Amino acid sequence: MNDFVAFYRRQPKISGMPSFSTLYTAINTLSGHYASYGNKYPVPEKRRTRLAQQYKEIERALARGK
Repeated sequence: MNDFVAFYRRQPKISGMPSFSTLYTAINTLSGHYASYGNKYPVPEKRRTRLAQQYKEIERALARGK
């Protein structure tokens, strides 16, 4: 995940887009969960709902070209 973010963060054309910033937030949320709890504990429903909402926002932004 860090490699993915680091690669695209260096590209100003991409890193300034709303879809990238929302994706970055979603990646941080998910990686924070796994860093804290490992893969033994499932992602809580509240966090899963927030991630699903962020993924929808990313899809809408990409569809608009942002």
